[in-house]
Amino acid sequence: MHHHHAHEHAQASLTGSLLTDHEVILTALERLELRLGEMKRRGVVDVETVNKFLIFARSFIDRCHHGKEERCLFPCLERRGIPREGGPIGVMLYEHELGRKLVRELDELLRSYSEGKTAPETIFSKCEEYTQLLRQHIAKENNVLFPAGESVAEREDVREVTECYEVIEGKEVGHEAHKELERMAKEL
Repeated sequence: MHHHHAHEHAQASLTGSLLTDHEVILTALERLELRLGEMKRRGVVDVETVNKFLIFARSFIDRCHHGKEERCLFPCLERRGIPREGGPIGVMLYEHELGRKLVRELDELLRSYSEGKTAPETIFSKCEEYTQLLRQHIAKENNVLFPAGESVAEREDVREVTECYEVIEGKEVGHEAHKELERMAKEL
């Protein structure tokens, strides 16, 4: 039921689909933080769990969600006069890059941890850096950029951008895989 409602919301607005993604991402971050708490108490990294999260981060957060923002929403906002350089879009793009960099670093750290070369604390703090970045990134979009976008969007924009989201989702992860990743977020 809830999911159906979210989809209707996505049809009616420019950013509905992205807000729904944000809920999924926040769920995954909460799950990761719970797991990190357990790992810290044991002083051991559960490599499989962190690896699963990285798969989610690369596929869902990065290729799909950030892809939808970068290739569909942001160009539309720019056309409607919201600036990129020195504006909110530039900041969002910079933070997307930062997120990608942290995911790559985490990947390396996990490998060297498996070889006994990295302390668990290093991985814990890198995970925290990532979750903090994403939480405040999502807050900025939800509270500042998305409402600004909704206020400048024309009905035609909504149709075009929504179609663009569908294309990206289908191309980058596939609609089935997208559902699978949503499930994964809840089960981390």
